[in-house]
Amino acid sequence: MSIMCAVYVPEGIVMAADSRMTGNIVMKSPDGKTQQGMFSISDNAQKIFLLSKVKVGISSCGAAILENKTISDYLRIFEIEEVSKKDTVTDVAKKLQGYAFRHFPNVHFFVCGYEEEEPFVYDVAKELKRINMDNGKLRYASSWSGEQQAITKLLNSQPVTPVDHNLMPLKDAIDFADFLVDVTIKLQRFEMKPKTCGGDIDILVLTKDEAFWHRHKILKPGGR
Repeated sequence: MSIMCAVYVPEGIVMAADSRMTGNIVMKSPDGKTQQGMFSISDNAQKIFLLSKVKVGISSCGAAILENKTISDYLRIFEIEEVSKKDTVTDVAKKLQGYAFRHFPNVHFFVCGYEEEEPFVYDVAKELKRINMDNGKLRYASSWSGEQQAITKLLNSQPVTPVDHNLMPLKDAIDFADFLVDVTIKLQRFEMKPKTCGGDIDILVLTKDEAFWHRHKILKPGGR
């Protein structure tokens, strides 16, 4: 499992995710009973992607390996085979939904970017939904998926934590996205359950005029 989030404010969109990859193993006890366990494969999985043909960011959570390929490898193939330089964010989101349905229907994605200075944030799963639009109006907020418990309790439990995304500067959005992933990782340290989130936190920033890595474990490293 993973934790990924998108924080979208007037100045830009920030995507953040952890780097832990886990796997399942079936164990047999001396009495012949079987039970499923979880183990850590790596703390260097790539869960956020900046496409090279268009300024579109994709983050993923869910199954990490399918048929001996990582999701990151599948997404590289997806861009090579499916994406063109003329595609919009909406085009990429629609193409990804179809591609994912054929190859990995249980993986959840956020697809983010701009079309003519307008921000688009898509939730891509079995259904395709633009989540930064509400009743025809742009909305600024945070969205997250994967190991949701920590963030949901922090922000949505009563009384609801007041966070004004409409007035949030881009730097604060970067710090907030970093914080949301980090708090999930740190809470798991104390929980009596498998530590499914961890490793470096990658952060991708998209604005009206550019897309860049604020932090990337390979391209622009910087620990928590």
